[in-house]
Amino acid sequence: MKKLFLFIICFLLLTKIAFSALIEVGISQVIENKVISQTENISFNAVKFQTEIYNTGSIAYDSRVRIFIYNDSKLIFDGWSQEKDLMAGDKETFDIYWYSKYPGKYEYKLRVYFGNEINETEKKEFEIDHLLDYKDVFEVYNFRTYDNKIVFDLKSKENVKNIEIIPYDYTPGWIFEQETIDEMKKDSIKTVSIPFYPTVWEPSKLTLAIVAEDGKFYSERVEEMKKEAGIIDLINNILNSLRIIL
Repeated sequence: MKKLFLFIICFLLLTKIAFSALIEVGISQVIENKVISQTENISFNAVKFQTEIYNTGSIAYDSRVRIFIYNDSKLIFDGWSQEKDLMAGDKETFDIYWYSKYPGKYEYKLRVYFGNEINETEKKEFEIDHLLDYKDVFEVYNFRTYDNKIVFDLKSKENVKNIEIIPYDYTPGWIFEQETIDEMKKDSIKTVSIPFYPTVWEPSKLTLAIVAEDGKFYSERVEEMKKEAGIIDLINNILNSLRIIL
């Protein structure tokens, strides 16, 4: 009788341990994501959208945010943030920029991509009631296209700060990150490299909007995307790396 009692006790303890282990394994496989906040910082024509993301699950993943902007229910712009790693329990802020050419009431919604999952927010309204006259001060030249990045030289005709480079009007389905430059001196030249992620490659066009000083300076350039090839590709890659480092 005593042996039977001991066997039952051991069986129950082992069952409890096994059940607890199964629960822990289940918890460790949860992929979740929460949008903590989304704000719009409107400075005349220029708008900065900030989104704070919280990894509420227990799995680390890469994440990025995509924005869709509407005017009278018509999609007029979509753009991507940079990609960031989120460990379990981490919070990160993602920035996306947009330049408006017209005043008015707009709506936007967000899609958060994480661990092969998507979290989409409801539409939110914002308004631009005043536009700022701008100066066209940027020049883009030596534009080159590679497998996963574009590279070009940017020149400024003025001393400028807080420069945002916004790619748009490119092949649907591709991902282009935006780029930030803290400062450029008058007549200075900076080599810029921007990652992109195509689906099936094909030559296409791309528009670069370059915004600085809260919309005071603005330039827009349309570029042809044609891949570099052969020895020219190798030489340009080496020169690009040297320019960016220096």
